[in-house]
Amino acid sequence: MRILLLEHLFPLPADSGGKIKSLCTIRALASEHDVLVLSYVRNEAEQASVAELRRMCGGVEAVPFRRPRISDLRCAAGCAAFGRSFIVSRDFRREMLDRFRHVAREFRPDVVHIDHLQMAQFVDLDGPYRTVLDEHNVESMIVKRISQTASSRMMRAYARLEWPKLLRFELDACRRADLVLTVSDEDARTLKSFDARLESVAAVPIGVDVSSIPVVDRNPGSRNILFLGTMYWPPNIDCVLYFCREILPIVRKKLPDCTFTIAGQRPPRAIQRLASEPGVRVTGYVSDAREPAADCGVFVVPLRSGSGVRVKILNAMAMGLPVVSTSIGAEGLAARHGEHLLIADTPVDFASAVVDVLTDSSLADKLGRKGRELVEREYSWEVVARRLLSLYDEHLCTHSRKRGAV
Repeated sequence: MRILLLEHLFPLPADSGGKIKSLCTIRALASEHDVLVLSYVRNEAEQASVAELRRMCGGVEAVPFRRPRISDLRCAAGCAAFGRSFIVSRDFRREMLDRFRHVAREFRPDVVHIDHLQMAQFVDLDGPYRTVLDEHNVESMIVKRISQTASSRMMRAYARLEWPKLLRFELDACRRADLVLTVSDEDARTLKSFDARLESVAAVPIGVDVSSIPVVDRNPGSRNILFLGTMYWPPNIDCVLYFCREILPIVRKKLPDCTFTIAGQRPPRAIQRLASEPGVRVTGYVSDAREPAADCGVFVVPLRSGSGVRVKILNAMAMGLPVVSTSIGAEGLAARHGEHLLIADTPVDFASAVVDVLTDSSLADKLGRKGRELVEREYSWEVVARRLLSLYDEHLCTHSRKRGAV
């Protein structure tokens, strides 16, 4: 089949969860089909990686993308006036719409694979091709949870206004797509709870390239607590602030010598200011996750909002790191509390779990070993690719173009 992959995130360098998932999808589909990628590119590193991605598939088309603050403000005002979703509308660029129409006309795809909800605004969901909506998260659920948990009252107020508009857009796209992919059965159930009439919804787990992630030889006895994630993503910002304000002080009462390392690209000022607190380090972007992982006593994911599956947990498990997470952080994973990771949802319980891992080396080693085994068994790229390709065979290959298409 001829597949046009419409990408919100250019997948290289593969330095975030969303990019890792997109790269896995491209590699899987290109192994059996004729694939053309049309993607936004946001910086020089991504532009420099176009040639590398082109070697993996049939072709790559790139559209430069910037999101200046002033354009966001104008977009927010327009969305408030006309009842549109800001999260979707802020990523509209006329150049992307024109390029998609041109590529679709010239390439004549059998399937348009929409990677991330925001890209659905460019696609004629009633067009001559079949459509796959690849939901990295149930996007409206993320914003709904932010409306309930964000530390900032302004952020909660914004999210209360935004999430119903985003939900309307999301459900309309899901209803009209030929196949909707979620990253977990839990996300599939969430979508169907919003609209029980949704039929072609299937789960394909997020995968990681396990073969390229060796188990890290951790510093024995380390009392360093590690968080590694994309630091401009609002749920990550919230959970790090929450950990520092409500959980870390409880841990320090029992372990005064513990430290907390916050690693990840583009930390905002609120996160950077945490570096002034005793024992807290904010590293910013790290090119090799193995470096901070080597001094990790416990990897924490204290998420209070979000959706989908956290690639940060899969990567940590693949490296053999012991993980403590909230229920929301571990949502969608086939991981069991006490076997593959520890799950705790209150500040006291979370702090207690962190202390248990930092002071019990046998527990830490067991969680790291079992976590790695789980990722190898359930979340390797090979396992995920087989699932994705089987769904294409089942839902799309026998009807690759819509009836009446020319």
